[in-house]
Amino acid sequence: MKTLLVFLLLALPALATWSQWRGPNGNGNFDHETTWTHQWPATGPKVLWTAKVHMGYSGIVVSENRAYTLGNFAGDDLVQCFDATTGKPLWSKNYPQDLIPKYNPGGPNAPPVIHGKWLYTYSKQGLVSCWDKANGDLRWTTDLATVAKALMPTWGFSSAPVIVGDRLFLNANQSGIALDKNSGKVLWNSPTLSCGYAAAVPLSCRDQPALAIFGHKAMHVVSQTNGKILWKVDWPTKYGENSADPLVVDNKLYLSSWWGEGAALFDPNQDSSEPIWTNKEFQNHINPPVLHQAHLYGFDGPVHKKKIKSHLRCLDFKTGETLWSHPDLRGSLILSQGKLIILTNDGALIIAKATPGGFEQLARHNGLGKRTWSPPLLHQGNLYLRDADGTATCLGLNTHDN
Repeated sequence: MKTLLVFLLLALPALATWSQWRGPNGNGNFDHETTWTHQWPATGPKVLWTAKVHMGYSGIVVSENRAYTLGNFAGDDLVQCFDATTGKPLWSKNYPQDLIPKYNPGGPNAPPVIHGKWLYTYSKQGLVSCWDKANGDLRWTTDLATVAKALMPTWGFSSAPVIVGDRLFLNANQSGIALDKNSGKVLWNSPTLSCGYAAAVPLSCRDQPALAIFGHKAMHVVSQTNGKILWKVDWPTKYGENSADPLVVDNKLYLSSWWGEGAALFDPNQDSSEPIWTNKEFQNHINPPVLHQAHLYGFDGPVHKKKIKSHLRCLDFKTGETLWSHPDLRGSLILSQGKLIILTNDGALIIAKATPGGFEQLARHNGLGKRTWSPPLLHQGNLYLRDADGTATCLGLNTHDN
């Protein structure tokens, strides 16, 4: 593999899963996409369709030529399905759920996840649901606040559900919750404390299947089987805002968050919680970085505070050294064919080379929405994105579209 970044134990189920939050292999790498181009007309890439998806930060997932996302309208969350090629609405299901605006307009945070014929959603208030992706029929629903006494964090539950085998793992309570993916039954729980916002990441620890759960005040590596804590490092941040997914690289664990904590690399298979390296200049707020040829590319600084400086940075993964910084960029990014596909928080699409030699922009197009905090999804040469105000857009990046 060209990349060292492997989310262990997730690779096989991920082949049937298009996760908004890190792509089909859980690492932000879309190297399997080979038909797209950044050489579009001066007017920008072709807009294949737009659709109203209502308020929220839940991104788009794609399976079998259908696109899915969530939004909130008039006090209901809406699970919505569209034809991925045309944007034609195919079905929509709704259930009561508060908007809960707090320093942002509100709406659902977590992306849906598809596994086989089922679509799994996780609401801001902790309602986990399983739907038939073909027609929206509800298979089961579990209210974590009721059955697991899960405490909603300040900005609501946000992590993407993660499925390994027959288990669905969620960042909830102190160090995670496991559900039976077929019934929604709670298999194990953790102490009733506020949680973090990042997705659970599978890895191997102490020679057993484990999960990295980025909690409210600490990183917990827990057993997939019973939730037992196998390794822990304290990671306190203001408001408990640990939001960017951890990365697992050769069984090393990368963490980063905003509020001055910065980034660090650990070995959870050692008894020590001393970092291998730290970098206070690399504070990932919501979106994690991507790894390409032993170099990390990602954003330092908050996604929403324009008065605070933000940079796109490149780090040497082995040492944590900052190799270059490009100012005044903030948002999300994915990787494909040695290029960074960047969606800025104010709706600009930028293509840049993933190179440690410096920032090299290849293409740019503005005007794709406001508060575009969710990362884009690249599928069969089309780029799917949405803004928090409720507009979903599909761009044709295929060579024949431009």
